[in-house]
Amino acid sequence: MSTHVAELDAHVHALRERGFTIVPASHSPATVASLRAALTGLYQRCGAPTPYSAKGEQLGADVQLAPTGFVVTRLLALFPELASELLSPVVVEVVRRLLGRDMHLELTGAVLCDAARPFFSWHNHIGGIDVEDYRARDTWPRFGESERVIAVLYLDDIDASGGELRAYPRRITDPTEAPHDEMSPDWPGHEKLHFAAGSTVILEQCTWHAAMPRLTPGLRMFVGVYMTSARAPKTEASDDSLSGFSGGGPLLQSLLRG
Repeated sequence: MSTHVAELDAHVHALRERGFTIVPASHSPATVASLRAALTGLYQRCGAPTPYSAKGEQLGADVQLAPTGFVVTRLLALFPELASELLSPVVVEVVRRLLGRDMHLELTGAVLCDAARPFFSWHNHIGGIDVEDYRARDTWPRFGESERVIAVLYLDDIDASGGELRAYPRRITDPTEAPHDEMSPDWPGHEKLHFAAGSTVILEQCTWHAAMPRLTPGLRMFVGVYMTSARAPKTEASDDSLSGFSGGGPLLQSLLRG
């Protein structure tokens, strides 16, 4: 077995047995700089508001302030020129080995925040874009295999001062409801995830994770995508910017549903 194949298999094994994996240096420094520049420009055009709102505020069709931060939805509708830089071939191959060769891209977006955002409590992404409906119904389905992942490309170094990411390990067949208080930062057995800018964190949709407050000045940015198995139920909402999208090159095009 080649080193490359062994690394891919290790990522897939981690997703099945622990619910998350980190692909270091999935994107080049040049791509990180390009994405940061585009998002910074949008943020400034929106008036550079404090990138946090406990109640939420719509700033535009695809931009809002929320508890998550300055949230960009339908990323490719705003920045179609970024499509060719969005996806990493390694990340896509890992997800295909987990979800199947016929998995597809379901959603794209980005988030900016700073030290104004407090502890971002434990949460997961069951149902992807429909997750709030699951939470509202207090519905916690069980799964025998993975149906969806979120792949998050971080544009900053993430460490104890940079807005540390925390994850709670779980197997795909484990219960999906929160095992501890969602507002408590220190779950027994959680892992602290530290990594360099340009790394992608892949989280299985059921994996509980949280983020600590940023302790240093400046914006913390990430770009995220949902990738979903052909077996998964269709979401009630959808990212219509992906329908008929013609850019991004062969890799992105191979992930779009007809």
